Amino acid sequence: MAHETAVPLRARQRDNPSLATVTGTELARNKRGFIFWYHLLAPVIVTVPLFLGALGSSEAKAGQTFEVFRNVTLEFWGVLVPMTAGLAAALAVRADQDPWRLLLSYGVPRGRYFVGKVAALGVLGFVSSTVLLVMLSLGSVISGRFPEGMGTVVAAVYLPWLVGLSMTALAVLVAVMWGMGPSIGVGVAGLLCGALVSDKVFWFAVPFAWPMRVVLPLAGIGPNGVPLPKDSPVTEMSAIPLALGLAAVLTVVLLFLGRLHMIRKEI
Repeated sequence: MAHETAVPLRARQRDNPSLATVTGTELARNKRGFIFWYHLLAPVIVTVPLFLGALGSSEAKAGQTFEVFRNVTLEFWGVLVPMTAGLAAALAVRADQDPWRLLLSYGVPRGRYFVGKVAALGVLGFVSSTVLLVMLSLGSVISGRFPEGMGTVVAAVYLPWLVGLSMTALAVLVAVMWGMGPSIGVGVAGLLCGALVSDKVFWFAVPFAWPMRVVLPLAGIGPNGVPLPKDSPVTEMSAIPLALGLAAVLTVVLLFLGRLHMIRKEI
């Protein structure tokens, strides 16, 4: 009798996995692939040549090696966050086209596949941001500017990731609905808007520019990496809570739409 009741229980657990289980499965599937190594190594590949370049800059002679390294790195990171979201979403969803034909035939609530994928890519983005913070910290130590040189670096590293979760959700939704090319297009649009729109007065109307916009007042730089004058409106910190609020709303909407699409998706 105990065996007869245990089998349905296991079946119910199989057909109703928690979101944490789905997310963990997504992470386990990607831990040896390109997506994982990209998130792990991209900050290293970006920061090493930038630090070497900062050593040879004219500012280095004035003892501002770390400041140059920090500013240029954060500039690159602000535009790389949405680009990474588009690329990672495109590759992750493409890899799932065949498995989903089987998975969608189970009784598992389909919306969890979408939310779990966004959450897994978000975790990888957090790992990537942490590696970047470590590299910036090493740069400050080598330059003799640790810890006073770090200032708002922690916020400037993690806030773009947090705001960029909306871009991850958008890229995954686009990849699920229209495929790899349009999803990469989301990343390219984020890169361009971060460089061209993030310092404009209408930045809040362009979600692709939000990750870069939160970097600018924290680092005190423009999208081109040049320090901003103190009276520049771009340095106003009020842009940060606005970007966070807008990103949170957009993320919730996109997760809802993604779940709805997966529920209606034909096998």
